[in-house]
Amino acid sequence: MAGSSFRSGQFLGARSTGVSVSGFQIDLRIATLPPEQVNSHAHDDAHFVLALDGGYRSLAHDPATPVDQAFGPGALVWNPAGVEHRDCFDAAGGRFLSVSFDPPTEARRGEPRRLRGRAEGAARRLVGATARFQPGDALILEGLALEMAAGAFSASDLTEDPAPDWVLRAREVIGDLATRPGLEVRDVAAAVGVHPVVLARRYRRHFGQTPGAAIRQMRTDRASGLVGRGGDLAGVAAEAGYADQSHMTREFLTLYGLTPGQYRTAFG
Repeated sequence: MAGSSFRSGQFLGARSTGVSVSGFQIDLRIATLPPEQVNSHAHDDAHFVLALDGGYRSLAHDPATPVDQAFGPGALVWNPAGVEHRDCFDAAGGRFLSVSFDPPTEARRGEPRRLRGRAEGAARRLVGATARFQPGDALILEGLALEMAAGAFSASDLTEDPAPDWVLRAREVIGDLATRPGLEVRDVAAAVGVHPVVLARRYRRHFGQTPGAAIRQMRTDRASGLVGRGGDLAGVAAEAGYADQSHMTREFLTLYGLTPGQYRTAFG
């Protein structure tokens, strides 16, 4: 297997569950090979690996970890596309989250490295979101994956310039289309002509939230007005752009800590 090139989403691990959203392939996997059977290989796409068990060995640079020491559980590794490596666990059976995607053209260079902070937190939340995935949750997973990806790239990677006009246009697009069923961040990015990762990073920088969170917030704002006026909940969910009533209920609980019915009762 020396020198092998793995296609998009292919890993040395059995998939327990997986979701494909907005160009991201997100999987929960279990390593199937012992380390002596893992040979050097590369991947056609860029990817993250979040080790959920200890004993994960990687070429990824981490100033806090000696070169010969394995990473413990919770380590998030970023591997750019085409980088040859033989990352593996010390024994078969190690669990991990994998996230594969095609990054912005200007961010395809670089070396493997361990990520911490916001990207690591987003990866942990992505584990639960993937395991519990239900219809209507694509925007949540997309938002977490974009947050993780944005954390992997520095400003110089994405050649950022001050306050581009397209960021303001993106906010207008979200305001106009938030209640469109199935709206995703990649749709907004396409409308303003940038990569979704670039949009996620710049939108958060200028407006203090991810574009996915902005869509969810505007959609729930619309729904809350309809709920308060006594509309049928299933009809409200459809009009506000949710997949179904249960999707709307989950979003209300996330943003308000109340179900739509409880929200309505709270306001008489």
